[in-house]
Amino acid sequence: MKRAFLCLVAFAGLACLALSGCGGPSGSTVTGVVVDEKGQPVADAEVTFEPHDRTQQLGADVTRTDASGKFEIKPHPKKKGLTPGKFAIYVSKWVDKKTKQAPSIPPEELEMAKASGTLANVLWQYSDREQGPKFTKEIKPGVNDVGKLEVKFQ
Repeated sequence: MKRAFLCLVAFAGLACLALSGCGGPSGSTVTGVVVDEKGQPVADAEVTFEPHDRTQQLGADVTRTDASGKFEIKPHPKKKGLTPGKFAIYVSKWVDKKTKQAPSIPPEELEMAKASGTLANVLWQYSDREQGPKFTKEIKPGVNDVGKLEVKFQ
C-alpha cells in the first residue's frame, strides 16, 4: 500500500514537471510602427527591445519592420519573451554604404555584413546605447501597442 502511494506521488510529480515545460510561449506581445518625420513608414528597420534597467531579467528581443513600417514581437516557445517592465527601444536601419539601399542578403548574413563595415546605420542616433534610448515603454502582460516611433534621418 505504501509503495503504491509513493509511486502515485512520484508519477504526479513527473507529470507536473512534464506539463510545466509544455506551457507554450511566455511573454508579452508588442506591436508598433516606425515612421519618419513626414509620417512615412520606415521599411526594413531593426527594432530592439532591451530592459531599461539592465540589471533586470526582463528578456530582450529584436524584430524588423515590414514595408508599411509595422513590427510585432510575439512570445516564442523557445525564448523567454518580453516580461512586464520598462524597456528601452532602439531603432536602426542598415543600408549598403555604396548604394544606400537596404541590403538584399539573407538575415543570417546581416550581422557579418555589419561587422565587415560594408553597411551603415542611417538611424545611428536611435540605436546609440551610450547616449541612452530615445524611446522607452512600460510593457504590460498581454498585448501592447507602442504606437508610432518617429525617427528623423540625418
